[in-house]
Amino acid sequence: MVGLQYLSGDISGGNARCIAMLQAFQDAIKDYAVPPEKTLVRDLTAKISSYVSFLIECRPLSISMGNAIRFLKSRITKLPPTLSESESKTSLQSDIEHFINEKIILANKVIVNHAVTKIRDGDVLLTYGSSSAVEMILLHAHELGKQFRVVVVDSRPRLQGKVLLRRLVEKGLSCTYTHVNAVSYIMHEVTRVFLGASSVLSNGTVYSGVGTACVAMVAHVYHVPVIVCCEAYKFHERVQLDSICSNELGDPDVISKVPGREDVNLLDAWANTENLQLLNLMYDATPSDYVSMIVTDYGMIPPTSVPVVVREYSREQVWM
Repeated sequence: MVGLQYLSGDISGGNARCIAMLQAFQDAIKDYAVPPEKTLVRDLTAKISSYVSFLIECRPLSISMGNAIRFLKSRITKLPPTLSESESKTSLQSDIEHFINEKIILANKVIVNHAVTKIRDGDVLLTYGSSSAVEMILLHAHELGKQFRVVVVDSRPRLQGKVLLRRLVEKGLSCTYTHVNAVSYIMHEVTRVFLGASSVLSNGTVYSGVGTACVAMVAHVYHVPVIVCCEAYKFHERVQLDSICSNELGDPDVISKVPGREDVNLLDAWANTENLQLLNLMYDATPSDYVSMIVTDYGMIPPTSVPVVVREYSREQVWM
């Protein structure tokens, strides 16, 4: 069910996808029974791997989901052999609940408290797409009575910024909405850029929704600080210099159409056209040079300090 919701787009966003997956694992563990002549550790690990394979068939895993899966498998392998089956299952369900509450929910609250100190009265804050962490920061700053304006930059084909815009306007925030092609025009008004991230890699590269790198580079040219908000569980030891060697491909048909413009149909039969391919990338990589600060649940750090967080987070998971 969760995999099909990933496929249809009903569940999207790094945190939402990870929480839904972990809760599905909780339910699976609750219903699990060790087969005769098999051990819980080996058989349950194989079961989890089969569930992961199904999720990958529906949609490739995000880096944060991969980290959560590694955490769960490590907890399974570390189960004391003296525990009964029911005690082992209860322990794993508790570990998953602890991960969701501490590494995702509480981490977001810590990030909000850090990031909101960077918002001052009179600021014009720009964000791209729709990030749950950035949304929480903007709403909290508004609740504190800070006077600022938000510029929501969006792009086809997903137009995720519309969802964020609707929520902010409903809460009474002053907003401007534009598409990414106008980002260089609007940037001269902006005082700070707040961006979400799918992952932060070991060399400080920010892996996020396609278009993020473009926004960060334009901000850099205009000398506008770029603040990336990302939970530590999304950090990864991998090093990546571009977004081509590892990415997720979206449906090519969606970029051949313009919503609400049926007269724009020049690419309707593109699949029958020889030597033509449509490329719909889901993510891009923003070099660390274009990032001023990364706000995490470990505090506010420069991109050069990412390897320290990766090391400390890994050590923390080993001893949990």
